[in-house]
Amino acid sequence: MITAPPAATRRHVVIQLRKAPLPDGPTTRHAIRTFFVWAMKNRTCTNITIGFRQAKTVPLLTQGQRLAMLKACLTDDIDTLSHRVAATLLLLYAQPVVKIAAMKSTDVILTPGGLRLSLGEEHPAPVPEPFASLLTEHLASRPNMRTGSSSGSPWLFPGYRAGQHMHPNTLMMRLREIGIDLLGARNASLRSLVKEVPAPLVAEMLGYSYQVTQKHGAAAADPWSRYAPIAPVRVN
Repeated sequence: MITAPPAATRRHVVIQLRKAPLPDGPTTRHAIRTFFVWAMKNRTCTNITIGFRQAKTVPLLTQGQRLAMLKACLTDDIDTLSHRVAATLLLLYAQPVVKIAAMKSTDVILTPGGLRLSLGEEHPAPVPEPFASLLTEHLASRPNMRTGSSSGSPWLFPGYRAGQHMHPNTLMMRLREIGIDLLGARNASLRSLVKEVPAPLVAEMLGYSYQVTQKHGAAAADPWSRYAPIAPVRVN
């Protein structure tokens, strides 16, 4: 069991740190952030700001790798139907696995123009073929439906426990087992999307923040980098 050092010791450490610069190593500089959070909370230090650690590299599949995996999920029996649908949601719509596992069947919307997915607060995303057919088939034959109530499970991916969706860790493990780099696939999908659609619209359609999609847009040097989101107009 780890216990905090005495208050006098902690004050001594703060005093010593005030007298000397922090080490140059990025890991050390960011690992000490937790200590300064404590110090500021206890008013030992009040004028220190330490940023969050930033990743030096971004895991990223090539477009060829992403498209090959997407083709396998859509046309080959590489796994069960539900796992193929979940993998496609990652590879095509850049959805985090935690969010995929918690999706509801009502997130799939049937419109006169075809299927759409409610992934963000606005602009339901269109579902192209052959994924539309795959998704329709999955909705009609979702596994673990007997674990829900008599009226059926509301989840797009029902879990083994009654009333629960599939556990994200279970889905993560399965997608990794079939060879998908989760973060690399999600980043590659976002990079591809912001090349085709303005980054703010991608954010609204897929449920991302503007900052995230703009960052990917800048990295991809997309032609929409200067596109600004339109602020909603409030009607009184």
